[in-house]
Amino acid sequence: MTETSYFHINDTEGHASRWTRSASVIYNAFMLHQCTRLAPAKAAILWVLSVGCLALTMLLSHAFVMERAENVALAEATDRDVLDLTSLNVRLSQRAIHPPKHLVKAVVELPHVHAARAKIAPSPKSAVVEDDNHNRALILSVLDDDRLQVYVLDDLDFTTHVPFVTACADSRGCAFDRRPITGGLGCVAICIQRSLDPSREP
Repeated sequence: MTETSYFHINDTEGHASRWTRSASVIYNAFMLHQCTRLAPAKAAILWVLSVGCLALTMLLSHAFVMERAENVALAEATDRDVLDLTSLNVRLSQRAIHPPKHLVKAVVELPHVHAARAKIAPSPKSAVVEDDNHNRALILSVLDDDRLQVYVLDDLDFTTHVPFVTACADSRGCAFDRRPITGGLGCVAICIQRSLDPSREP
């Protein structure tokens, strides 16, 4: 009787063991199927994230290179010929240009001058006024609150030109002219260019 009971207990444990192994095989197969089914989605997500990170890195690198190039150009301008006020040109930039402090002679704000934003194309953030030899006279920039600020890069008393620039911008309607080049910031830069012309009558 004891032997029969002993073998009966072993047979029960063996049946339970076989059932456990079967359940384990089914569970593993199910998990493998789920992982296989979700793998393409996970791979797609990882691919999108990697591409996004790469694009962000490229944009930051491009901005850094452009800023370095502009700073080098500004530094080289100090070693060039004397600024020729009779041949000034305006060059617009979609990037806010902040020249190195050691190149800035003065910072002048234009509190009563406003520049309209472009209606179609992106609005420029800066305007460089320079002569034919790329000697820079000043840089006009739009601040985050839409105020206009002038970085004077040459020995100019630009504050004496502010009244003319203000009257010119008001006369030309720079605050409402949304044309992509000659309007808005470009309009104000043209007024600055005219104010610095030596042939202008006071």
